[in-house]
Amino acid sequence: MVDSHSFLSLKRQGVSGRTIDKKVLAAKVRMTANIVRLSDENANKVLQLLAQDALSNIVLIADCTQLRKWCDIRILQSEDGINAIFSVYRDLDFLATAFWCQDVASLKILMKDYANILVGKEFVAICTQEQLDQFGGACVILKPIKERQMVVDRATKLYCECKRTPVKLSTNDSEKLKELYNLSGTPAWTPNAMQLGPFYGIIETDGTIAAAAGVHFMTPYGTEIGNVATHPDYVRRGYAAACIKAVVEDVLHDSDLVILHYFEENKPAQLLYEKMGFRYSIADPVFFVRATCVG
Repeated sequence: MVDSHSFLSLKRQGVSGRTIDKKVLAAKVRMTANIVRLSDENANKVLQLLAQDALSNIVLIADCTQLRKWCDIRILQSEDGINAIFSVYRDLDFLATAFWCQDVASLKILMKDYANILVGKEFVAICTQEQLDQFGGACVILKPIKERQMVVDRATKLYCECKRTPVKLSTNDSEKLKELYNLSGTPAWTPNAMQLGPFYGIIETDGTIAAAAGVHFMTPYGTEIGNVATHPDYVRRGYAAACIKAVVEDVLHDSDLVILHYFEENKPAQLLYEKMGFRYSIADPVFFVRATCVG
């Protein structure tokens, strides 16, 4: 595994680290490339590549590790190494994708192999600016929304003024969580998320979950905080911050970093996370992208 301090300073590069003329590379890829699925035999090589810029590739890293059983992951490789990686995650009510590529030509070749899944469908991805430009060259971008990526590590001391103590939730709480997420408009939650990492909530005396936070995924390279919600009757009490802090303190025992994303126009979220002590990552900003393929 790449040391967390090392991979944060590395810039994205090919497996060999050599600079290759893009037109020459594209021609060689077309002649020699083949597409394979992620397997136990090639997984380490894939992760070594992605970990060179882990914060930009954290969603794809999660797809290749903890979320792998829900993902269709294919790799374009040639005699020069790995040229592109693409994942389709299908455990949600919408198609979620993630990718890495050396160049747009390689990405196009690989995405063509997904034609039966992607053509005529709408799918989403979280991209850095560089990845957004690449993605726009391979498919039709419908609506990129700017997000901010923030991070904490074990050296960070999170601030929270709420005096309530969140409790760790279990699958027995899934129905009440579902009710909370429906009320708060959190569409990306699935009960399977409770298998991926800890969820913490503040529970009122009548059994209502007043606020909760959990994870989208948890890997040694980084864990993404997600599924943060507050019941409409319990807002502005600091409950969400308390739940986030509880999750962060738990997952940092096994994960080097904790990240979260918020839409740039969400000023209350910005103020909350900055006040708590989250800082902007080296991959910030990122974009939540809706896209489609036309053929």
